[in-house]
Amino acid sequence: MPIDAAFEGVGGAIVRAITGNPNLQWTGKTLYDGVEPIAIRSAHHQDISDTWPGQRGLLDGAALRLLYSDSSLYDFHAPSDETELFVFELLEQLRVESLAPGTLPGLRRNLRKHFLRWAEDFMNSGLTETGLGILLFTIAGMCWSRLNGHEVPDRMGDLMEATRANISPALGADLAGLKAHADCQAKFIPHALAISRWVSESCRAAMAEAAGQQKPFKSRNHFVLRLTAPYNEPPIPPVAMSGESASWQASHQRYRVFTKAYDAESHAIDLIRFAQRSEIRQQMDLELSELNLNIPRLARLLKFRLACPSQNHWIFGLEHGFIDASRLAQIVSDPSQRDVFKAEQQVADIDAAVTLLIDCSGSMKAHANPLSLLIEALGRALDMAGINTEILGFSTRSWNGGRALKDWQRAGRPPLPGRLNEVQHMIFKASHEVWRRGRQGLVGLRKFDLFREGIDGEALQWAAQRLSALPVSRKILVVISDGCPMDSATHQSNDNRYLDAHLRAVVGDLEAQGAIEVCGLGVGLDLGCFYRRRLAIDLSEGISEALLLQIADMMTAGYTQPQH
Repeated sequence: MPIDAAFEGVGGAIVRAITGNPNLQWTGKTLYDGVEPIAIRSAHHQDISDTWPGQRGLLDGAALRLLYSDSSLYDFHAPSDETELFVFELLEQLRVESLAPGTLPGLRRNLRKHFLRWAEDFMNSGLTETGLGILLFTIAGMCWSRLNGHEVPDRMGDLMEATRANISPALGADLAGLKAHADCQAKFIPHALAISRWVSESCRAAMAEAAGQQKPFKSRNHFVLRLTAPYNEPPIPPVAMSGESASWQASHQRYRVFTKAYDAESHAIDLIRFAQRSEIRQQMDLELSELNLNIPRLARLLKFRLACPSQNHWIFGLEHGFIDASRLAQIVSDPSQRDVFKAEQQVADIDAAVTLLIDCSGSMKAHANPLSLLIEALGRALDMAGINTEILGFSTRSWNGGRALKDWQRAGRPPLPGRLNEVQHMIFKASHEVWRRGRQGLVGLRKFDLFREGIDGEALQWAAQRLSALPVSRKILVVISDGCPMDSATHQSNDNRYLDAHLRAVVGDLEAQGAIEVCGLGVGLDLGCFYRRRLAIDLSEGISEALLLQIADMMTAGYTQPQH
């Protein structure tokens, strides 16, 4: 089955449970420790599957690597020769996987299936018909079998037989050493290095025959074996980088606001001239129609994902079920009547609300046009699904602190003033507004002079407070941003991570309370430094149904399918 945000959440939970590290996340086929990506490099983990069964064994292996391998010891001994490094990496991964606890038989089965699936793909690729391919395949199979005590399948054993006979005399002692010292990385390393060097020397002739190609070997079934490709770095989207705030710590982790005298909450449509509203609205309608998006399909998915079962509907006039007391007289007068029964039908009710909170800082201007279409499409789909929807935005009323900064300066510039700007919170569509009327406010997303600076933490608190007031059981808040909070006056008078620290604290509080599900939609980058549940998107490629479905998956992660 294809991976969606729900399964990514399960994958992250598995790795956290095995390792005990609460900061691990699995998203976009990349494992993160906080905001730092963790490379998954071993040969049998290079090709990351699009399916959940295919990813499960990889995640189990990655968790064991974090649990049982000392990365500093590995890095110190890792050879510089690319082929040696390829084998050394494979052997270290096989070592940690062989240490899978016997108390976790499911994990051990996952690892075995994953390796054998990779071996099957290797054999079907045709690469074992080359001298280099059969050598690497045999080394992988022999070491896996030795370390885990598994018999190799017949087809695999037949293919390895001749090469294994040639290898055993040269590497017998070191192969035995791998097994003997699997539980001690320091003692395992000398044997792994010896095998790696021998394989590298044996490969040189085969590599010369292949003209020293610097790209992955191609195969019949798209199987890829990367020897000299730069596989050390995982392909990842840009990551929003944050850090610790000395001002936040000095303030005892209490957020300060120097003055709220100039803050404002406005309906976005009131900030735009009437003539301009009509012009922008017509242009948005034209552009959206040209996309030919299947909004009803997205609406059906959202309705299905966010529906909750309810057993309060009865069907009458049935020929079996519960006797309908109101038809007892009919039964007495005419016993032949059979449509006197009733049954309780389970129907799916929508008891959810979604808030879209949009970062309207200056850098978001570059994304404003496609973003407005994305918000329009999501809003239409949510409305068609019967889901209460609110669309909010946040910016500042001035650049560089405005009147708040001047007040602080007149007060003698007291230290650690906290937030120093005039906050502007905007309502593009209120939750109580019907879509036909509320959508008019979305023209504000193309009013570029509303985009100034961004104070995310307070905006998130404001949006969460509004969402909390709605009488629904499930509340989802999606923050759409292209980076970290940015307000120049606040940064200069505190430090440039002060607003970051507040945003992390607000997100942490909401996640701990559990009443509101918080998601981060990163425009052009990964917002993992702030949001556990997040998705990075590229609006430069346009708005597609695939993108909308990805966002729906992220929003509805953890949904429970209604029973029928």
